[in-house]
Amino acid sequence: MWCLALSWTLLGSAGAATFGIETRLLGRPLTAQQQATVREAATRVSALITSPFAPVRVDIAANECDRGLPRVQGTLKQLLVFVVVKQLGDDVYATGMPCDLRDGSYLPVYGVIDLNSVGLSELPREDLLDTMIHELLHVLGVGTLWEPEYRVSVSGDTDGRTFVRRVGGVLYYTGPRALAAYRALGGQKQGVPLDPDAGHWSGQAVCAEILSGSASDFTGQVNPVSLLTLGALEDLGYRVNRAGAERFKLPQGSCAAQAKRDAAAARAGAPVKVPQGGFATCAAAHAAGVPLPIRRGQAGYRTGLDGDGDGLACESGR
Repeated sequence: MWCLALSWTLLGSAGAATFGIETRLLGRPLTAQQQATVREAATRVSALITSPFAPVRVDIAANECDRGLPRVQGTLKQLLVFVVVKQLGDDVYATGMPCDLRDGSYLPVYGVIDLNSVGLSELPREDLLDTMIHELLHVLGVGTLWEPEYRVSVSGDTDGRTFVRRVGGVLYYTGPRALAAYRALGGQKQGVPLDPDAGHWSGQAVCAEILSGSASDFTGQVNPVSLLTLGALEDLGYRVNRAGAERFKLPQGSCAAQAKRDAAAARAGAPVKVPQGGFATCAAAHAAGVPLPIRRGQAGYRTGLDGDGDGLACESGR
């Protein structure tokens, strides 16, 4: 999955500095406020990591990890993340992934986040911040480096480690640190339940946690980074600031139903204005106060937002 750089060299550990994330913006321009939100997300995520980032000299060809990325030469002293603003699918806010992985640690040297330009102007600051934190955690490897086929270093080596196990058709995360956090929160399953994509905590299991597959149902807020996600970072090999974890409890009952109840209660009596022809994107729909997903026949539904044609539009905002 990850493309290999032409060359890069790990420098001496004596040059290692505190962990930081450098974002470089590409594609359609962001507003000053949006740029500030991207930087804020990088600062927040950087503060979760106490491991130093060992400087690495790179010569990465253009288009190596993703089409449109520029050539990179020189010494990286922070994790480099390209943030590319471009048109994605109507029901996707953003995607994020690591690129080249270091030999030995299998931690990323750089990565890329694609932000959907369509509807971005309607995305509230809190939702953009939440999305950026979510995707930066993917770049760090949470949800993206959990299986052996993705844990391949720049030299082509793999440690064969997997943090995902399938039992009776159900996917579970089994990394020891995150699993211990799940148990401490009262989780009773043999592992942390995962969504079918094996890259997010099950929405039904954790509801609004930052790496939940259902986190996009909880809009207008920055969802918590819990000890569960910090445990997953530790499983990957990072040292973390556990004091940076935010308050979080495992949900009781259906979180999808709870999200709908909360949204309905907050918006009771407030009519939603649907533009002619429907909303351009799911981001525009939830910014207008529409509870997601939108069922066929409800105001705001259109087939272009229903990717699988099952009558539910905007089922996934990530």
